[in-house]
Amino acid sequence: MVRLQVSQAALTSLHRGGMEGQLLDMVKFPLYFEYMDGVVGRVFAIENDSVFCTNIKKGLISMFQVQSEPGERSELDVSGECKTIYQISGPTIIKQKLDCENLEIAGQHTNKNEVFGVSSSSSRTWTYQLENDVVHSMMGSNRHLASINIKSTLNARVLAVQKLTLLSVEPSAETDKLPVTDFEAAAQFIKDGSNYPVVETLLPSAPEIQHCTSKTCQKPYDVVTKVKDSLVSEKVGTAESGKAFLELLKSFRTSGKDRISEAMTSGDSAYIVPQLLDIGAATQTPAAQAAMMELLNFEETKNLVYPLRYLLAAAYTTHPGEYLVKDLLKLFKKNLPSPEVKEAVALALGAVIFNFCQDPEQCQFEVVKDYQKSIIDLYSKCSDEKCRLLYVRSMGNSGLPDFKEKIFETIANKDSSSMLGFTSVQALRRIPPQYMEEKDIKSLLKIYHQTERTYDTSVRAVAAELLLKLTPSTAVVRNLLLAAQGDQVNFELSTFLLRKIVDIAKYNSELRNTTKDILRDIAINNYNIWAQKGKSSAFSSLLAETQDVNAIYGLYMEMARSKVMKKSAMDVSIVKKDTVQNLLSFGIYASGLESLLGEEPDPDAGDEEATAGLGLKILDVALPSVEFFRGSGGLMSAVWNAPSDPVTALQMSFLLQDHSEKYHLANGLVIDLQVLGVASIDLTGMVSISLWNRNSESLIRNSGAIVIEGGMRLASEMGRAEVVFTAESEAFIDFETDVDFYESPFKMCMQMKRPKVAFKHTVDKYEKATRFDRCFKSKVSKISYIDGLSYFLSQKNSEECKVLLAKK
Repeated sequence: MVRLQVSQAALTSLHRGGMEGQLLDMVKFPLYFEYMDGVVGRVFAIENDSVFCTNIKKGLISMFQVQSEPGERSELDVSGECKTIYQISGPTIIKQKLDCENLEIAGQHTNKNEVFGVSSSSSRTWTYQLENDVVHSMMGSNRHLASINIKSTLNARVLAVQKLTLLSVEPSAETDKLPVTDFEAAAQFIKDGSNYPVVETLLPSAPEIQHCTSKTCQKPYDVVTKVKDSLVSEKVGTAESGKAFLELLKSFRTSGKDRISEAMTSGDSAYIVPQLLDIGAATQTPAAQAAMMELLNFEETKNLVYPLRYLLAAAYTTHPGEYLVKDLLKLFKKNLPSPEVKEAVALALGAVIFNFCQDPEQCQFEVVKDYQKSIIDLYSKCSDEKCRLLYVRSMGNSGLPDFKEKIFETIANKDSSSMLGFTSVQALRRIPPQYMEEKDIKSLLKIYHQTERTYDTSVRAVAAELLLKLTPSTAVVRNLLLAAQGDQVNFELSTFLLRKIVDIAKYNSELRNTTKDILRDIAINNYNIWAQKGKSSAFSSLLAETQDVNAIYGLYMEMARSKVMKKSAMDVSIVKKDTVQNLLSFGIYASGLESLLGEEPDPDAGDEEATAGLGLKILDVALPSVEFFRGSGGLMSAVWNAPSDPVTALQMSFLLQDHSEKYHLANGLVIDLQVLGVASIDLTGMVSISLWNRNSESLIRNSGAIVIEGGMRLASEMGRAEVVFTAESEAFIDFETDVDFYESPFKMCMQMKRPKVAFKHTVDKYEKATRFDRCFKSKVSKISYIDGLSYFLSQKNSEECKVLLAKK
C-alpha cells in the first residue's frame, strides 16, 4: 500500500510569463493505492478532497504503472480501460496506449454520418528508464486532435506532457511498525488513522461537476429576447440566423421543460415560432421533447404550419433518443384527421428510425420492432395507391433491411403504377450495401430487363441506377451495357443509362475500374452501344473543390420517346473519397403530357392521366411530394395560379455537426470537446407561363448558410482554458429555366449561377485562473473568397441557350 503526498504544486500560464500561483489545496490530503508488480490496484482518497485534486493525483500514480515484459495487454489507468503495448530495449521501456474507454460517457454523442462527423485522433506514449525494477525517469506525452471531416482546418488540439524523475530514496522507520499483513488490513489501518473520511474510488478520472451561472447557462427566455430579430423568416438561409440558432440551442440543452415552454410562448417568440420549433427538435433532450409535445396539436385540420414544421425538423435529429421514437410512433398509430400531418409523421418517423439505428444496439430495441410491425400492418390495409405510397416512403426513409421483401413485392405487383414502382425502387436507396444480397441484385436486373412484367422506363432507370451504386460485379455492368445495344425501341432509356454509368464512374473508383476493364472488349466499346440517338442526359460536375471534400452538382433528364420530358432532377452532393452524401435533390416528374401539347401519346405511359409534380430530398430524407396538377383541368388551374413573384417553398435549419466528447488526459485533467454545425436553408421559386406565346420561365433559388462552432474547454475549480474555432459562410444558387414550346421540337435553356462567396474562419483562445485577477484572450480571423460563376450544364444545353436567348 503506497501513500502519495504532493509537497508542492503550482499553476503557471503558457501565454503570460511570470504568472504563477500555488495550488495549496493539492498538498492538503494524501492519496493511497495498492501497488503490486507494476500494477495499480484499489485507490483510496480523502472524501473531503476535490475532484480536481484527486484527478491530478490519479494521473501521478498512473505513471507508476509499467511492465518489464514486452507485449500487449489491457490496462486500467486515469484515462480508462486501454489497450497497452510494451516495447523493451535494455533498460528502456516504451509504453503506448490505444483505444482508451472511460467509464464516464454520459452525455457524449456524435453524428454517425461520416461526411458530417468529427474525426478524433489520440496518441499516448511514455518512455521509462528502470534500474533494478525501480523507475528512475519517465517522459510521456498525450495528444488529442479533433477536426471537422468536411474541413480539416477547423480543428483543435490538446497536449499533455509528463516528466518523472527519481530524486532520492529514503527509508521510513514507520513502516516497520505498522500492524498490517495484507491489503485489507492496510486499508483499514489507513481509515482508522485518518482525521477525515477515507473512501475507495475508481482509478479513471471523473469530470468535475459544473454549476450553472448567469454566464454559463443563459435562460432561454433571455436568449430569445436577444436573438429574436435574427430568427425571423426573412433571415432564414443566412449566417446571422445560423448563429442565433446555435446560441439558443445551447440554452435549450441546459434547460428544463418549463423554461423551454416559457421561451416558446413568450411575446417575443410570436413571429419566430417555426424557427424555435427547429431549435426545439434539434435540442434532443427529454425536456425539450416534452415541451414540444405539450405545445403542439397534431389533431387539427387547420393551422398545420407548426406541427408540420416540427415534424420536418424532427426528421433531421442527429442522435434521437428512444423517447422521440416512442412519441412519433404513438402519433403514427393514431387516426390523425389531417392527411398532411399523417404523411409528415410517417416520413419523419422513418428518418428518425434511420438515425436511431446507426447505433446497432439501439436497433434491437422493442420500439424499432414495433415500428416495423405497425407499418407492415397499416400497409396491408391500404385500399388505394396514395396510402401505399405513404408507407413505402416511410420504409425508404428508415433504410431497414427487413423491409426489402415487402418493397420488392410491391414492385412486382402488376397493379402497381409507374409512380408506386418508381417510389418503391427508390425506397431501397438507404439500405446498407452489405444487406443487399445476390438475390436482390437479380431482382433489380429482372426489373430492368422486364423479365416478369413490363415497367415504365422511369422504374427501369432507377433500378439500373441503384445497381450501379451497389458496387456491381463486372458481369452486371457488362449485362447493362449490352442491354443498351439490344433495346433500341427505348432508345431514350438506353441513352440515359449510358450517361449515368459514365457519370457515376467519375466519383466511384470501383465502378470506374470495372468499366475500364470492360471497355477493353470491342464487343462493348463500339459505336452501336455508345452512339445512342436519345436526348436524355446525365451530367455532373464540381460545384466546389476543397482539400477534404468536393461538392458536386448533377443534372439528369429522362425524355419520353415522344421527346417530351418525363423526369428531370438536380442533385447536390458532397464526395469524400468514395463516400457520396446527398445534400439536396429535387426532381420534377411528368407523364401523359403529350395529349395536352398536341403530340402523339408516349406508348410507355399507358393510359395514365396527365400529371406533374415535384419530389424533394434533403440529406437523402424524402419529404412530402408536391403534385402540380392532375388532368387538363388541374393544368389550367396551375397555369393561372403559378406564382410570378418568388414564393418560399421550404425553410428550415438543422444540425449537421453535433459532437460531444470528453478527453480524460493522462495527467488527470478532463477536457470537454463540443462541436455544433447548423445548416440554414431557404428554397424559393417562381414560374411564369404564357399559353398565348407558348413559353415559360422559372426560377428556383437555393439560399443557404453554414455556421460551425467547436472547441476544447477545460472547466475546473482552478480555472478555465479553452480554444474555440468558428466558421461561417452563406450563398445562393439560382437555377433558371426557359422553355419555348411554340413549335416542335421544343427548346429549353437551363442556367445555374452562383455569386461570390465569403468564408470566415475565427479562432479564439481564453485563459482565466481562479487565483489570477486578469484573463488572457486572443483572436485570429481570416476571410477567404470564392469567385462567382455560371455553371456549365451540357453542350446541348449551351447550344439551345444560344438560340433561345438570342430571341429575347
